[in-house]
Amino acid sequence: MNNRDLADRARRAGLSMRWRDVGGQIHRVSNESIRRLLAVLENHGGAGRGPSSLPAMVVAVAGQATVLPHMGSDVPATFRLIMEEGDVIEGTLRQVRGRLVLPAMTRCGYHRLEIGGMHTTLALTPAACPSVAARTAGGPARPWGVGAQIYGLCTPGDGGIGHFGAVASLARAAASRGADALAISPVHAMFAARPEQYSPYSPSSRLFLNPLLADPHAVFDTATIQAATLRHGQADTLRALEQAPLIEWEQAAPQRYRLLRQLYEERIAPAPPDALCAFRQAGGRALEHHAIFETLHAHFTTRGARGGDWRRWPQAMRQPDSPEVARFAAEFAHDVDFHIFVQWLAARGMAQAGAAARTAGMRIGLIADMAVGVDPTGSECWARQDEFLVGASIGAPPDLLSPLGQDWGLTTFSPRGLQASGYRAFIDTLRAGFAHGGGLRIDHVMALERLWVIPQGGASADGAYLAFPVRDLMRLVALEAARADAIVIGEDLGTVTATFRRAAEKQGIMGMNVLFFERTAQGAFLPPAAWSRNATAMTTTHDLPTVAGWWQGIDLDWRVRLGQLPAGMDALSLRDERENDRAALWTALVASGARPARGTRSGRLVEKPPATATGAVGVVDEAVSLVARTPCPLVVIALEDLLGLAEQPNLPGTTTGHPNWRRRYPGTAATVLSGPDARRRLNRLRAGRGRE
Repeated sequence: MNNRDLADRARRAGLSMRWRDVGGQIHRVSNESIRRLLAVLENHGGAGRGPSSLPAMVVAVAGQATVLPHMGSDVPATFRLIMEEGDVIEGTLRQVRGRLVLPAMTRCGYHRLEIGGMHTTLALTPAACPSVAARTAGGPARPWGVGAQIYGLCTPGDGGIGHFGAVASLARAAASRGADALAISPVHAMFAARPEQYSPYSPSSRLFLNPLLADPHAVFDTATIQAATLRHGQADTLRALEQAPLIEWEQAAPQRYRLLRQLYEERIAPAPPDALCAFRQAGGRALEHHAIFETLHAHFTTRGARGGDWRRWPQAMRQPDSPEVARFAAEFAHDVDFHIFVQWLAARGMAQAGAAARTAGMRIGLIADMAVGVDPTGSECWARQDEFLVGASIGAPPDLLSPLGQDWGLTTFSPRGLQASGYRAFIDTLRAGFAHGGGLRIDHVMALERLWVIPQGGASADGAYLAFPVRDLMRLVALEAARADAIVIGEDLGTVTATFRRAAEKQGIMGMNVLFFERTAQGAFLPPAAWSRNATAMTTTHDLPTVAGWWQGIDLDWRVRLGQLPAGMDALSLRDERENDRAALWTALVASGARPARGTRSGRLVEKPPATATGAVGVVDEAVSLVARTPCPLVVIALEDLLGLAEQPNLPGTTTGHPNWRRRYPGTAATVLSGPDARRRLNRLRAGRGRE
């Protein structure tokens, strides 16, 4: 095959053969990498549509005429549209420059379009996602919320892992202080038989929930739970895990599952309640597949390390609908039933948390978080192999912070598979994310346009950018958001094209403005008035230092300790740079006219930055005030910053050495906002949003 043929195949598959780094330098992807990626891309999603056929889905905007794909010259000029609600519209298609055009339709939804002997799903979407203003109409303007890591929330008797009951408690506490939103960490299903994998951004499936976050109180009373704990003899172990300084996932997860199994065996298995049966029926084939996968995964994991990857199971077990899988599911029906039960328990707890937020007065409620990809060895890829790029991983190209690039160990949708299935997997993922809340944060939202894909077994530098049908995907986000009456936040930190930002803003997808990154080209921090009016304002994120930790250089200490210094930078230079950044931030805090706090004189901030350790308390106060006064339609302050904590939840680029996803918040979820520091910062937050 010559280079021109290879380039043509790459173009048709959506692969870019060149990419530009942060310094503007152009790099060429090797032919070998392109060939290896094409071997994956061209084997997912089946054959493309023929010249005289309709795609599985046409995505259009309500109120606008729709130019249909080419269908040949002998296609009749009449159409029949069966609306989602059942009524029928018939009419004539116009011809414009050789293309058939469907008249404007105003009703959003998924409708069946018939033309001649062909048919497709017509997805009519709104012009944009619901706005924060629309979602919070009828109450005070300039809403704000709190962000929290669910697993880190504490409640008495939780056995060392936070759960949805704690989310409900925090939602009520935050709402009582004026919060309209509670942004939470991802709740995606993990692997019951793999407790050592607990990053919420490395899920087995985004369609289902993590049973470790299930609160037994969602179904059972306290006496029943305590009795099951005592009968199983785990009370002392659970108490020790609850009091541990960090989450001991590999011990706490099996204990949580033992308790859930005990409750299932004693209270559910003998006579499953009608609500569980209805849940199972509603979950359909997808839920059954997930429960069967969990049972299979546990079965094969006990037989060695290779059993943790379904791609190494016996051939027949790799196919969800094979007779052998059906026989296995029948033989181990009791275990399959248990995994259905824990999904039901988790879903009830999540629904109760969402209801608690709304009942307490939150106008937005829970904002869920959707990870950018899934573990290729997980249930979603096993069940939907044609819709995912099993055989490739996603990450980031080499840059200044990661000279070798990043491989996240996840995979993503197959663009061809998505289009062939009518975007089924993407829509299902959105619906799962919107199921119980008033908003959804989409991690690495640039994935709607392109992703860095890496051939299996290759280095990140062997990757290439893969294009996605961004216009269709953005429109579907707007449709599903409108159906859920929910806002959408896109994590757009890092390198994002101006074209994508404009399209996202037009579609009503908010970006993220984070304090540390809102700076001029010269390094000065932007004043509040200069922040975006199409973004959610934040002091920090789960992947960044807390304000107190940044001010004290705690994150730098970790980087030095773990050998994570940027190329060409030593520890002294890194700390000198932070000293300059501290001075720049303090200058911005002084200039922004923040309210008096520690480190003030005569009601004004002193111009000299306070000491790194003793002054951190006042800096956090002022940072919250600055972010609160921005024109951003929504402000979300991490619980870590409301409490003034120095350690961050996750240190990117590390899998050992730093306790990622293991930190717990001090106090209980119900009282964590009651301390003097949290109360003072909440007062500043309310004042900055004009809601004293």
